[in-house]
Amino acid sequence: MLHNLSKIATVLEAAADHLDAIEHEKQSSVMAERQSRVDDLANKYAETTGDEMPAEIRAKLATSDKAVVELLDQMVQKHASRIAPLGGPSSDNDDSAPLTKKEAADAASDRFINWITQ
Repeated sequence: MLHNLSKIATVLEAAADHLDAIEHEKQSSVMAERQSRVDDLANKYAETTGDEMPAEIRAKLATSDKAVVELLDQMVQKHASRIAPLGGPSSDNDDSAPLTKKEAADAASDRFINWITQ
């Protein structure tokens, strides 16, 4: 009888180990999915603000509710869509600027001759 109880205990321990492994795998996948969402949010934050999200904020977001991360993601997305362009070129002239006084004088002479001959 004692031998049967030890077999039963061994089977129960194996079952408990198997269930623990399954639970650990579930927790790992949940944490990986959370970290992926936080990484996406941090990338959007960096693109929007130009600053990196601090590590302590990323750690807090990784442990927070999915709804909180989604709300922040929507806010960052909304602000990212409002980024205005920085402007256009200061001049439409594609000519390179003269590097020396001689080049500037030659360019001025050429422009003057072209103006007169037209």
